Amino acid sequence: MNAPSPALEVLDLTVAYGERPALWDVDLAVPRGTLTAVVGPNGAGKTTLVRAVLGLVRPAAGTIRVFGGPYRERRRLVAYVPQRGSVDWDFPTNVLDVVTMGRYGALGWLRRPGRREREAAVESLRQVGIEDLADRQISELSGGQQQRVFLARALVQDAEIYLMDEPFQGVDALTERAIVALLRELREAGRTVVAVHHDLQTVAEYFDEVALLNVRLVASGRVEEVFTEENLRATYGARGFLERPAVEA
Repeated sequence: MNAPSPALEVLDLTVAYGERPALWDVDLAVPRGTLTAVVGPNGAGKTTLVRAVLGLVRPAAGTIRVFGGPYRERRRLVAYVPQRGSVDWDFPTNVLDVVTMGRYGALGWLRRPGRREREAAVESLRQVGIEDLADRQISELSGGQQQRVFLARALVQDAEIYLMDEPFQGVDALTERAIVALLRELREAGRTVVAVHHDLQTVAEYFDEVALLNVRLVASGRVEEVFTEENLRATYGARGFLERPAVEA
């Protein structure tokens, strides 16, 4: 019997912005049902990798497969949690409406969400602990609350793989613990999470797999096997490794 295809497979991926390569000849396979961290210094191409998977940037070369097929055919299996800084939080809408937007992919843009979609959105808000904020304007939320809204919007999609760009960035300790608990619940349900992550000290605690990236892929695999001092020095350089960068641009 053939083994199931990886949740995400990247082959010979190169992405360039003008003359500058952001990713160079990257090969990466993410097993199903795992929590995978993508780590590396500023400018390493971590966000570019996520955007390439989503078809938001055009690769110069390479192949990307999601559950064995192209993203355009697997779109409904994928949920995306962007960086909070990439969103206009002054847009006049409330929390429930933002989360309900996560159902549009399944509905199609010509159908309006109904009671079933609203109930699913409320349940997702309950899962992330902010159901009491459903009617709150998003401009009134704290950073941690905003991140929970993003997670709820991803959850309501009922995806098979979740791509998250810095899900822990700028959140309080309580929200971070809630996110970790949610990621573990997703894994227990057989879902896959790939998260851009910046805190090296929590990689081993939070994740099963890790990809060390600095334009090229330095190493990837089980945390206990590849998250080594040697690979970290190769990824960050001696100075960067000692500084343990805490912020991702």
